[in-house]
Amino acid sequence: MSRKLLIFDSHPVQYKAPVYQQLAKLKPGALKVAYCTDCSVRGHRDQDFGQVVAWDTPLLEGYESVVLNNERGEPLKGARSLTGRGVFRLLKNERPDAVLISQFLYQADLAAYLSCLRLRIPIWIRHETQDEAFRRRPWKRMLRSLAYRVIYSGVSHAFYIGQLNREHLLRHGMKEARLSFAPYCVDSPIPAMSAEAKAAMRREMRAKLGIRDGDTAVLFSGKLIQKKAPDLILDAFSRLSAERRAATRIVFLGSGIMVDELKARAEQFPGSAIFPGFVNQRDLPGYYLAADMLVLPSRRMGETWGLVVNEALHAGCCVIVSDAVGSHREFGGWERVRVIKEEAADACAAAIEQLAKFPRSFDWCEKAMEQYTVHAAASAIAAKL
Repeated sequence: MSRKLLIFDSHPVQYKAPVYQQLAKLKPGALKVAYCTDCSVRGHRDQDFGQVVAWDTPLLEGYESVVLNNERGEPLKGARSLTGRGVFRLLKNERPDAVLISQFLYQADLAAYLSCLRLRIPIWIRHETQDEAFRRRPWKRMLRSLAYRVIYSGVSHAFYIGQLNREHLLRHGMKEARLSFAPYCVDSPIPAMSAEAKAAMRREMRAKLGIRDGDTAVLFSGKLIQKKAPDLILDAFSRLSAERRAATRIVFLGSGIMVDELKARAEQFPGSAIFPGFVNQRDLPGYYLAADMLVLPSRRMGETWGLVVNEALHAGCCVIVSDAVGSHREFGGWERVRVIKEEAADACAAAIEQLAKFPRSFDWCEKAMEQYTVHAAASAIAAKL
């Protein structure tokens, strides 16, 4: 008989909910998710996007869940914004066979961890932490390592999401025997459709955006903030050959504090940059199909993975990432993926020139991406159950 698993998470997230939905299908009745807040469903102001965001996909359907509503002030803004109120009572009443903790960012996470220790409930973890996302001074690295060693001493099992995450867990005290791979993943943004239908959607979106047949569409998707370094794409664009620059369009899909700066800088390249603004989940497919490549040139400011890379690969795009993007260790050796040094505009320009020579394919990495699907992640957790 399946064991009862309680997953403890801060809020419904568009890339985690599909894993929970799939897990509920694989292990009916064995799963419950406890959220501290449902602000992502009812809508809240995202500081990085600079606007109110409410995801338009069904994040609370297909699995059992409970919302603790233990917010303090503005939810998700600082460690104290989600308190431990109601956590111990929930765990005492549920008495699950194991608790899966998804992050160690809030007071509520610490409350869940300590409550499990007190109630002698096995603790599992699946979080995106790794050790190369920031530059830290030696004393900070030492204190951080000590803190993680203390935390991991109480963890029964860890699901690592990728290679940098695995190395982090081993470096800070977890044993190989207590690890298993549950990949970081997204539900493919491209619905099941024929190659002909994808090609038609691509043509339609490119026409809407004003991208000519034969032009290379370079996509940036996400928050227009310093961490993501969208400005480096314009630096790279200025370094392209005149011929390539004339046949390249940049699509800055998203919003954020840098949007005005980027628009001002793009004026030196009239007609070469497009700013559709923030686009919700259901409207993403056309943009990914319209693009020929995704560029994510993030700075070392906390880009632990970069899930837009998964989305782009599911759509068959070529990809350029900086070595500050955590997933570069997973995908960097793939045929149509290039890894550049952080802040390396010349290398980014060279990578754009190289990848622009590939013909557009919707399925060049379809087989390889099977190990980074929602089903693969849910199956790994189900296997532990």
